[in-house]
Amino acid sequence: MLWRNSFFNNLKEFRYVFLFGIIIFAFNIALQYYNFSLFKKNKHYLIENAILLQNYTKYNKKNKKYWILKIQAKDFTFYTTSFKDLNLSNNQLLNLKIITENISFKDYLSQIFYVPSYDLEKLKIKEQNAIISYFLNQHTNEKIREFYGALFFALPISKDLRNDVNHYGIAHLIAISGYHIGLIFSLIFFILTPIYSFFQKKYFPYRNLRFDLSILIFILLFSYTYLIGFVPSYMRSLTMAIFGFYLICKNIKVLNFFTLFASIFICICLYPKLLFSIGFLFSIMGVFYIFLYLHHFSKSFNAFFNVLFLNIWTFFAMTLPVIYFFPLISYQQILSIFLSAIFVIFYPLSLILHFIGIGDLFDFALKEFFNFKLYSINVQIPFWIFISYIVASLLSIRFKLLALFCIFSNLLPFIIIVI
Repeated sequence: MLWRNSFFNNLKEFRYVFLFGIIIFAFNIALQYYNFSLFKKNKHYLIENAILLQNYTKYNKKNKKYWILKIQAKDFTFYTTSFKDLNLSNNQLLNLKIITENISFKDYLSQIFYVPSYDLEKLKIKEQNAIISYFLNQHTNEKIREFYGALFFALPISKDLRNDVNHYGIAHLIAISGYHIGLIFSLIFFILTPIYSFFQKKYFPYRNLRFDLSILIFILLFSYTYLIGFVPSYMRSLTMAIFGFYLICKNIKVLNFFTLFASIFICICLYPKLLFSIGFLFSIMGVFYIFLYLHHFSKSFNAFFNVLFLNIWTFFAMTLPVIYFFPLISYQQILSIFLSAIFVIFYPLSLILHFIGIGDLFDFALKEFFNFKLYSINVQIPFWIFISYIVASLLSIRFKLLALFCIFSNLLPFIIIVI
């Protein structure tokens, strides 16, 4: 049956859980709409003590310079513009008024939108957390500071660094997500295992080492959410990691498509704003294509080749979806296949180096790394191709040849570069 090896025992149980999820989703939507109604009551809404996340310049069609501001309020993040140079700095606290007239419920629900503003008042610079300052003050180059700030603390990056990241196709390595949770979990587990094992053998041999350490590490990971400011992508990944841990404890098969789709359903019911999150979509698709490879090909090769082919498979599987949202394409992005493997070593090593105060060890290499550029072009993927690819990918659960066709179709953007 469809729910075999999943956390549902029968169709009746599935129906009850599905109905309960729909009720939770409806409640959350109703709550958000109530908050939206209160928000829209004031056409000119005063926001106090907002944090400036980013501040960069652009030019309009008349070649007039203006400033784009990305600001974090208590309940949402928004973009606004200013035609005056206000001499603002990142992490500056601001008071300002926004005009809510054109904000739709969809915009509010997504919790990130553009809005006109006025009466902007500069306040003090928000003091950075001592731990964050300790890490970032080990670097003198601003781009490298941004890189490590994003890598360890989910801080926003400049347009310049984002362009460098897109050329390499490594945005998924920079943005804190489930990949990083897995690396942090493994590192802490590796460090704590011999210490816990020593005391376990001597004082409490009846305890389960893996279970106890997992609980402790999840507590530490929750503490990390406070440090980085409850970043949605991290919270989403941590929630799914805990859910996966629960399934393992219950001896329920985790690598199961039905379990994946049920997990997505639960996340959306709890956090409706995920419906508009590109990061959430990429997370879903990344896990889906990993499952798709394991479903069709994991028994065809040994462990070494499975790891190798899975890395290549996932890169090409995600090429079309990523280009649809971020249209830059370059042969340089193929390097991300190897960079993903190197990152498994680089991330924990750089984390340890920062803890002992020599985090700048790789700074020169990173500056050269980001300065390297190959030829790139922008490729616009039509919406119908994107949707067709999604549908074909879902159907490829049943058809192995269709799965191969989907993956090989991702070679087309790289052929276009030559043409």
